[in-house]
Amino acid sequence: MKLQGINHVVLKVRDLKRSAKFYTDVLGFEEVGRRQGMVFLRGGGHPHDLALLEVGQDALPAQAHQVGLFHFCITMKDELALIELYRMCKENNVKILSTVDHVISRSFYIRDPDGLMVELTIDAPEEEWAHLENPFEQDKPYDLPD
Repeated sequence: MKLQGINHVVLKVRDLKRSAKFYTDVLGFEEVGRRQGMVFLRGGGHPHDLALLEVGQDALPAQAHQVGLFHFCITMKDELALIELYRMCKENNVKILSTVDHVISRSFYIRDPDGLMVELTIDAPEEEWAHLENPFEQDKPYDLPD
């Protein structure tokens, strides 16, 4: 058995219209379909990469010490695209939680309108980290221009 990758993620959201606007207007996803209580979005090579499922305004937010999704990550084409998205987030008053050079990737983190953490990233070339014994313990600061 050989896995090929993750096909899509479905997020539960309180307000479908608000979340769809955020993921399309700020993060650049394309809306490709709808059905009752759901919006389907594409940002890569699948029929859809992200789906939003409306669960209502009274839905409780995920708790820090609860089993479930910690964050999900969106890969950008290159560093220029990452910088452009970083600036777009700032222009739309999206709080930047952190910027990190993970050695294997360079990222910034935000929260969506429902408080779900989203990592925006570019992969670092493998030759920059393949020689390290454990590149997953090598985080360092990463400055993105405003």
